[in-house]
Formats: sequence, C-alpha cells, structure tokens
Amino acid sequence: MNFSKRIYLTTAFGVFVTSVAYAADPKEAGGFKLGSSFEAAQQHALGQGWELVPTSENLPGQWVVEGTNLSLFVCNGVVSSVHEKLEGDFEEFVTLVFSMQLKFGKPDIQILSLSSGIGDISTIDARFDKGDGGATVQLQSLGGGRAFSVNHWMEIECQ
Repeated sequence: MNFSKRIYLTTAFGVFVTSVAYAADPKEAGGFKLGSSFEAAQQHALGQGWELVPTSENLPGQWVVEGTNLSLFVCNGVVSSVHEKLEGDFEEFVTLVFSMQLKFGKPDIQILSLSSGIGDISTIDARFDKGDGGATVQLQSLGGGRAFSVNHWMEIECQ
C-alpha cells in the first residue's frame, strides 16, 4: 500500500471513530441530558414528537420514550440514566467500545454465559466509570437473539 492510500485510510478511520465517539457522549443521548429535570426531558420529548410513558407502576422512575429506542430513569425529579437500544451486532459493539476507550480510557469488561429455562444467555459488558457516572455498552444474546445497547448514567442517591 502506498503512502497516500495509508493517509486516506487513516483519516477515514479517524473520522469514523471520532463520529462514533461523539455519538457516545455519556452526558447526552437522544438529546436527553443527564442531570436535567424531568420537566426538561418531557419538553424535549414533546419537541421531538415523542412521548414519555411510565414503564410500569411497579417500576417507579422508569420511563419509555415512545417513538424511539430510548428509555430513561428519573430519580428525585432528575434524569439519572438514559438507555438506548442500538442497531448492530458484534462489529458495531466492538467499534463503539473501541471509540469510547479512546475517549474515556480502558473499560471494565465482564463476560457472562449461562443456561436458563428460556435458553442460553450470554452478555459482554464494557463499563466506563467516571467520577460522577459513566456508561455501559452491552452485547447480549438470549436464546440466539441479539441485543446491543448503551446505558449512560450519573451517580445520584434516590430517595
């Protein structure tokens, strides 16, 4: 490979990784900002044509953002977690973990595999801890079906 092709590939890869890392900003996902008020989250959702719906009366603070692949956890009236289901599989998981590692440092990796009554369950979690919160990127297989997600959270004591 000649020098100009290497520069092009390196630049293209750098732009791709930077754009993925930007999309993985742990302070903002789907336009929802960690630490903002629930009222601000409701206004943001309405402005996007979305609706915040309680997940269940048995799970206080858990909200689904209808019309998206997002859910929120609200504690003491403050958005303390934003969970996003992502499109993709192993390659996208690795790309996101790699880009977040460049931005936030080495993650804590946990791998779990077990059998249950509903099938085999396997997960790979990459957890990025910061002093005031962090993010977890998860690839999960349940009975052969895969899910890929990222959860951004902030430290807060719920009352």
